[in-house]
Amino acid sequence: MTVLYFYEGAFTLWRRRMTGICAEARRHGWSIHAVNADGLSTNAKGAVDFWKPGGVIVDGGVLGREGFGVQSYDGIPAVFCDADESAVGGSAYRLAHDSDDTARTAVAELVSLNSESLGFVSYHTPRDWSDARRRVVEKVAEEEGVPFFSFDSAAACEGADISVFLGRLADFLRSLPRPAGVLAANDEMAAHVLSAAEAAGISVPDDLAVMGIDDDELICENTHPTLSSVAPDFERSGRLAAELLARCIADRGKSPATMLYGASPLVRRRSTRVDAARDPRVVRALELIRRDSCSGATVKDVIAAMGMKPRSAEARFKEVCGHSIKDEIMAVRLARAKRLLSDTDLPISIVCERCGYTDERSLRYLFSKATGLSPADWRARAVR
Repeated sequence: MTVLYFYEGAFTLWRRRMTGICAEARRHGWSIHAVNADGLSTNAKGAVDFWKPGGVIVDGGVLGREGFGVQSYDGIPAVFCDADESAVGGSAYRLAHDSDDTARTAVAELVSLNSESLGFVSYHTPRDWSDARRRVVEKVAEEEGVPFFSFDSAAACEGADISVFLGRLADFLRSLPRPAGVLAANDEMAAHVLSAAEAAGISVPDDLAVMGIDDDELICENTHPTLSSVAPDFERSGRLAAELLARCIADRGKSPATMLYGASPLVRRRSTRVDAARDPRVVRALELIRRDSCSGATVKDVIAAMGMKPRSAEARFKEVCGHSIKDEIMAVRLARAKRLLSDTDLPISIVCERCGYTDERSLRYLFSKATGLSPADWRARAVR
């Protein structure tokens, strides 16, 4: 059976959802075909008439396009991802992101840095999800007893070019009581925050800690400093979307349901590493560990990046981070192994390779030592 997945090509993160969809589809024997709504020469009905799918999964952002509305899929089992209930109706099968969970995960990082104020920078066009994230930051600020400030990017963009916009954003950042923590609506806006902070002469992360949402590596790894971010768990959302579609097909659409998915683990980079930022040698070490641990980086490689004698490097790293270089490498590898075991059907041997372990025996031993479970048992108990 063919299943179509309609997505927005303007956003690269659809690939993570596609990974989850394909993993679950294999269990059902489905053939998945991804359809880029941005590049399609016809509308949704044209694609449906051509492929004659047994079901469709549709990203919510696609629905607002002419020829891609809910009515385009009438008579076909369908699941709508991240679409407002008002847009699809109460009889739809919906997958919804728990935006509060992701925003709270991000702002908790800022709170942990003892920020004297919390700020939010909205998306550059009005969006419901941006407003929802702003409300979370405002609520957390109230709970923590710190002042809250909000920057309306849409208003700041009116009649402005990028230099004017960044100037207005820089003025906003200067006005924040410091040290401040700022959550941006997404990584794109967080990159603007970092640019404005640099122009304003504000030290990141000592005076201003910055968090993004989406963990788009193309953005996060190329800002200065690199950007801490947390992503909605798009891979898990793909699995859940396919699971929901299977339910819709089996039930013939009689019992509509909504399923929620939350956040992936936070990825901490230099924009929130306050203690490490005071020692560029430790910053270099942490960046290398985060980036290359699963590619086989060793303690020796990390020490070389620090440019110190081994004993001094180990002592300085432990002083700043509270644990050894080896422990940090193992933690990064373990986190990736857990995610691959939970969210994919990859063989243990491939998980081993992708996490930087030398052999399967090492993975099993270290995984069991850390979790009390074998990799296979962890996968069996993981909530799909």
